[in-house]
Amino acid sequence: MRLLVPVALHAQDDAPRRLDAGRLTAVYFPADDQLAHALLRSAGASDSFPWLPRPRQRVLIAIAPDAARFRAWAGTDAPEWGAALAFPESRRIVMRGRGANAEAGDPREVLRHELAHLALHERLGSKPPRWFDEGYASVSAHEWRRDDVLAANVALALRGSPSLDKLDRGFE
Repeated sequence: MRLLVPVALHAQDDAPRRLDAGRLTAVYFPADDQLAHALLRSAGASDSFPWLPRPRQRVLIAIAPDAARFRAWAGTDAPEWGAALAFPESRRIVMRGRGANAEAGDPREVLRHELAHLALHERLGSKPPRWFDEGYASVSAHEWRRDDVLAANVALALRGSPSLDKLDRGFE
């Protein structure tokens, strides 16, 4: 009997966990406990987005413990390089956990980007084109640094502004 108790307790230790903070709920595995707490603390402290009313809808954040689980939860259409995906229709975000590589970026910034998608869709539904949706999320997550702005300005100066149709085609 002694051998069964630790095994049973160990199996329970590997079970997924849930963390609620305001309108946000994270579901994660024990290895991502610190990450889940840090993400919800950060997201809760800055849960408003430029030019939009404060979001009210509940959001489920699923933190995948590994690449296989990320693919299973995000779907086969998810890009290999993706660090996270937002699903506005179900108010759900799937993101890589601590097993993500360094190219995934700061997980707090990644989560803010995805939350911005959901906030925009909460306010406007499916109206915004994808290029606007991505641009808004990037601005909201403070992803644009000084070098990025300079590169965009140089590209605009050398090539001019793309038409809205060209932008739409670029995000298909």
